[in-house]
Amino acid sequence: MIKKLLLIITILTALPCAPATAAAVPISIDINIALCRMGFGIATRRMSVPPAKSQQTSIHLTNYTDNTTIRHPVPLIRGTIPDANATSVTIINTSSTRPTSKIDGQAHKGKFKVLAELVPGPNKLVIKAGKDELPLMLNYKPQTNPYVVRVFLLTDNTGNTEYQTPIKNDPQDYRGNLATAMKLMQTFTAERMYDLGFGRVTFNLELDEAGQVIVRTLQAEDAAEHYYKMTGLDLWNYTDDLIRRKCPNEFAKNLVIPAFTRFDPNTKQPCAHTALGGSRLALFGGANLFTWPGTIAEAQTAFTDTTTIDTARFFSDSVGRHTFWAAASTTIGAALHELGHTFDLPHSQSPQDIMTRGFDHFNRAFTFVEPPHAQQKKPYEFSDSQVAQWAPPSAAWLKFSRWFALDEKDFTGQDKTLVTADHDLRTIRISSQNGIGAVILGTTEIAAGYVPIDYNQPPPQDIAVSMAEFGKFLTGENPAIRIIDALGFARTVPLRSLMHASFIRAWRFASITAPWNDQASFVPIHKEKLEAIRLSAASNDIATSPTAYVDFLPHFPNEQRQNIVGYVVRTFNSHKPRDITIFTGTDDALRLWLNGKLITQVLSLRTAEIDAESADAALLKGNNTIIAEVSQKTGGWGLYLRIEDKDGNDLIITDDGRISEIPDTSK
Repeated sequence: MIKKLLLIITILTALPCAPATAAAVPISIDINIALCRMGFGIATRRMSVPPAKSQQTSIHLTNYTDNTTIRHPVPLIRGTIPDANATSVTIINTSSTRPTSKIDGQAHKGKFKVLAELVPGPNKLVIKAGKDELPLMLNYKPQTNPYVVRVFLLTDNTGNTEYQTPIKNDPQDYRGNLATAMKLMQTFTAERMYDLGFGRVTFNLELDEAGQVIVRTLQAEDAAEHYYKMTGLDLWNYTDDLIRRKCPNEFAKNLVIPAFTRFDPNTKQPCAHTALGGSRLALFGGANLFTWPGTIAEAQTAFTDTTTIDTARFFSDSVGRHTFWAAASTTIGAALHELGHTFDLPHSQSPQDIMTRGFDHFNRAFTFVEPPHAQQKKPYEFSDSQVAQWAPPSAAWLKFSRWFALDEKDFTGQDKTLVTADHDLRTIRISSQNGIGAVILGTTEIAAGYVPIDYNQPPPQDIAVSMAEFGKFLTGENPAIRIIDALGFARTVPLRSLMHASFIRAWRFASITAPWNDQASFVPIHKEKLEAIRLSAASNDIATSPTAYVDFLPHFPNEQRQNIVGYVVRTFNSHKPRDITIFTGTDDALRLWLNGKLITQVLSLRTAEIDAESADAALLKGNNTIIAEVSQKTGGWGLYLRIEDKDGNDLIITDDGRISEIPDTSK
C-alpha cells in the first residue's frame, strides 16, 4: 500500500538558518577541472581562456578574449595585473556616452574584477591598471528571445513609490535600484553558467528602445495596512492575480518588490515582507531596497559598504550580519532564488547554490574580500569554492529553459517525454522525440544530482540508467526524477509512480469538453450531461498511458489546452460488492463520480501529486463506471488515480476489464 505523500511546496518562505560564518568551508563544487567518474558525480570546469591580444601590456584576461560577442549588456571581466598591491582598476567604454562609460573595479593580490556596461554593437573598451592599459573589443548583441523577465515595484492604492530607508535624503531611485539588481542577476547567471561550461546563457530582460531595463509600477487596490494583515502566500496570490489582470504576458516571469514593506519597531517584525516564488511570479519584500546599488558603477561599492543597519528601527535581512553590503547581497541573491523557482528549479543540496543559502554570498561573484560584519570582526578573504553559483543540476536545467533561449525559437509541439521502468525497477528508461535536455535526480523538493549529458552533441532521445546509479540521489521523502526536454517542456515523475502497478492508466477520453473561464467554480453539470459524457467516451478507443500519470495534453489540440474541462471514463466489472478507497491527484481541479455519485471534488489550481486526496466508496457487483473531470487553466493537465480495498491492498483493473488484487509474483 502506498502511504499518503506529503504535499510540499518548493517555495522559499524566509528560510531560517544559523548566521553565516566566514570560516564555514562548503562542500560544493570547486570550480576547477573535475571529471565525473562513473555514475552521477557533479562535474564542473573552468573555461581556459587565452588573454586578449595587446601590445606590451601586463594586464591579462582570464574569462574574455578580444572580439567576443555576448548577449547581455553587463560583462563581469576578470583578469590579472602585475601590481599585487593594487586595489583597483578602471575600465572605459569609449563607444558609450552613458554615465557608466567609466567604471572602477576591484583588484586584490594581482587579480581584478570589473563590470562594464555595453551599448548594442561593437564596444571599444580600455582597461587601465596604473601605467598599464589593455584594449578590448566586446560585441553586445541584444537577445531576441520573447520569453522575458519583468520587474515591478508594487505600491498600495495611493501609488506611493517611497520605500523605508535610514539614509538621509535618500534619492528614492527605485528604478535605478531595481534595474541595476536585474542586470547583476543576469550577469551573475551568464558568468556562472559560462564557468560550468554551458556558455554565457542567461535570461532576457524587458528593455526599452534605448536598451535600458523597463521598471514597471503596479498599483494595488487597497491601503498598505490591508496587505500587512495578509500572510506571505496570500500576498503572493493577490499579486499574481493583479499582474494577470493588469499586465498579462504569457511569455513573462515577473519579479515584484513591494514598496510598502515596513519594519514595525514595536513588534520587531517586517510587514508585507515575504520571499515566495513559483509559476510566473517571484515576490520579495522591499525592506532592504535602500542597500541596493543605483547604477552598475556603484555595484561593487554597494557590496563593500560597511554601514551598520540599526536593527531597532529597520529590518536587516542579512543573516545576522547587519551591514548594508550583507543586506544587499542576501536580498538581491534571494530575489534571484525566487526567480529560480519560477524557472521550475527546486531547492538544492549544494551549499553555494543560489537555490540554497548560497544566495547570501551573491556579492562574492563581484568581489574578493568581505568586509567585517556583526559576526566577523575582520575582513574575510574567501576562496573560489565559496562563491555563490548555480550548481550543475540547476545550471543543466536552466540551459534548456525557454527563458534562456537567447533568440526566438520555435517552441510549438508537444511534450513527448516518457519515463518507464522494467518490472522489478532495475532499469529506468527516459525517452523524448524532442531530445532530452536535462535529467535531475532527488526528491520533488530537492535537486541532489543529475545525469551527465554531452552538451557538445545534439540532445539524446533516449537514456537508460540502472536503478543502482539513480539510487544514491533518489533518497528522502518523495523521490522523483525531473526532466526538461530540448523544447523546454518540463515534468516531474515521482519514483512511486514507476514502482506500483495499481494506478489506472487505461481510460477512454470523452469528446465532450467545456470552457472553464471561472476558476472560482466548477462548470455546471447534471445527470443527463454525465450520461452524455459516458456515451461519448464509450465510442472512443481506450488510451493507455505509459506512466502512472495520465497526461491529458496529448489528447487535445493546442487550441484546447487552456481554460478547459476534460473527461475520462473507465468501466470495469467487480465479481462482488466491496468497499474501496480511491486515491487521486490532478492538475488542476478534480471532480470524480462512481456510478453517477459524486465522491470527490477539489477546486484548486495545483500540480498533480500522487495520493493528494482520497475518498471511500462502494463498488457494485457487476459493472461500475468512474468518470473523472479534470479542469485545466494553463500548464500541465493530468491525473493520478489508484484504488485500494478496505484492508489497504492495491487493486488493479485487468486488460479484460475486471477489478482484482495485484497477483503475488514472489511465489
